[in-house]
Amino acid sequence: LFDPAEMRDVIHEWHADVATALAIIEDARRRNDPAEVARVAHRTAGGGLALGATSLAAVCEGLRERAESGAGVTAADIERVRRAAEATHRALADAAGLDGDA
Repeated sequence: LFDPAEMRDVIHEWHADVATALAIIEDARRRNDPAEVARVAHRTAGGGLALGATSLAAVCEGLRERAESGAGVTAADIERVRRAAEATHRALADAAGLDGDA
């Protein structure tokens, strides 16, 4: 689908989008806005699914469900999403043969 330069750009853009989403989620958690946490987590799950990152999507959907349940989202919940996003980023870069270039 993409040449190596395009793939690198896609991976960079996706990674930046996830970093922004995590910042929004963290801010929404601090403001006690579970609806915003749920909305952004769901959008992030969809972005993960578009890349085939089903594990990341599942963690994001778990965060969405927790936010919607009223149970309260913790920093540890957000950290699970962050770790899944970083693992996804490494896997994408490795699969694209970017050797730390992504």
